[in-house]
Amino acid sequence: MEKNKEEPKEEAKGEVKETETQDKKETVKKPGENKKEPKTEETEISNYSVQIEDISIPVRIVDVGDFVLHYQTSLPEIDFVTSALMDETKRSLVGEIQIETRNVLSANRFKELRVEFMERAREKLRHVLKQASEDDISMLSKIIVNDMTGLGNLEYLLADGNLEEVVVNNSKEVVWIYHKKHAWLKTNVIVPTEDQIMNYASRVAREVGREITQSDPLLDAHLATGDRVNATLFPISTNGNTLTIRRFSRTPWTMVHLISPAFSTITAEAAAFIWLAIEYELSMLVTGGTASGKTSMLNALMPFFPANQRIISMEDTREITLPEYLHWIPLTVRPPTPRGEGEVSILDLVENSLRMRPDRIIVGEVRRKEETEVLFEAMHTGHSVYGTFHALEAREVIDRITSPPMSIPDIVMGSLHLIVAQHLNRRTGQRRTLEIVELIRSEEDRTQMNTLYRWNPHTDVIEPVNPSVRVLEELEMFTGMSESEMLEDLDGKKRILEWLLKKDIKEVNDVGKIITEYYVDRDTVLELVGDE
Repeated sequence: MEKNKEEPKEEAKGEVKETETQDKKETVKKPGENKKEPKTEETEISNYSVQIEDISIPVRIVDVGDFVLHYQTSLPEIDFVTSALMDETKRSLVGEIQIETRNVLSANRFKELRVEFMERAREKLRHVLKQASEDDISMLSKIIVNDMTGLGNLEYLLADGNLEEVVVNNSKEVVWIYHKKHAWLKTNVIVPTEDQIMNYASRVAREVGREITQSDPLLDAHLATGDRVNATLFPISTNGNTLTIRRFSRTPWTMVHLISPAFSTITAEAAAFIWLAIEYELSMLVTGGTASGKTSMLNALMPFFPANQRIISMEDTREITLPEYLHWIPLTVRPPTPRGEGEVSILDLVENSLRMRPDRIIVGEVRRKEETEVLFEAMHTGHSVYGTFHALEAREVIDRITSPPMSIPDIVMGSLHLIVAQHLNRRTGQRRTLEIVELIRSEEDRTQMNTLYRWNPHTDVIEPVNPSVRVLEELEMFTGMSESEMLEDLDGKKRILEWLLKKDIKEVNDVGKIITEYYVDRDTVLELVGDE
């Protein structure tokens, strides 16, 4: 959602309304109403609204002079009588609607359940709050649904597409968020008790068939929306229970997003080269530091897979999304029980995937020596492998893999064709493809890097550096394509990506279908692009 400093602030729906039930008044109040709060000088940096179904929530980014910008969202305050009526409504809904685990784990079915809860809640609130406005009924119903099936007031933060992280440090501090434009901000939202934080963590754990307890105080899981949740319990986290929620885009990222001027993560030329490599089954690792966009880039590669191949993915928690029509089997790890039983590790999944006749193998993140060994063994046996790796640049990937504690023999690195390094500019918050590197063998039979593209920080452009040696040689050897044919192919792919951007075709299934049509009838798609 774009932020506009000149845009007037929208009024929050759910203004102060008064309704009578059984000779008593119920009121939905704005935060701070009827309370004397100390005045602080503040400067508004920006404002916008977050739309949650039929409810608009105003948001202000302000500077109050305490070195950190503040994120202020207008949430209603509920009086005692209305709160009691809402609690009664919750108890009634629990008796009417049963939630089964299989429904919680299905994102579509879970969404349907929330809609069903919302409609039932509205009906019941209309019955007890006869004079309440529809705005108030909608707001109160949303609060009930969030409390019953979600994460309470945190849901309003998670609905904001401008946020990347929502962090609860304990019940004594306000919730912090990481904003795409303004970085870390304090909010005016607070989770009032440690028990409530524990309850949210337990709810997430139950949704994925796990548990978090004092004897097992760490949790790494994901919500039905795809958001990743990490939780720790006191006394492991000495100041109190914590929640860290990494908010993922509700629309999976594609390469069209990354080449768009709004992000400029990579150029269409460099993206076309990656597409060429993936089409012809060359293996690739995406590397980078924390929050550099590794998973987003890996996601963007997925629509380039042909529809007639079997794809097996393995992750700690589900983060990647492939087009629906692909032959895809997603696998996730399972931690051990409190008694140390039943663990299924990423290594187990990688080893098992080799028995599932995969054409493509995706590993969410490669961390340990055993995983790396099996991964390179898969490359040796003819499988195309893709994954993410924690290293700042391509040279660091090679050094970490070939040095202790991994100590993978250098000769094994020859199975890996390309490394795509992502970079987060800490000053501007922008993410860029730092470099695209192919691995070649030297005359001394050592692994060397040939940098094909590299980001120029002065011009903020991903520029070509050296012509490809290995990729073009292997494609010429195994496909019979001449160099001129490959350059023509790259130009066609570049034009298709630019055409998709021009037509604003970004959704993962739509992008994937165009690419699949290209594989089936290349000339027709290029003719379509050329006619525009």
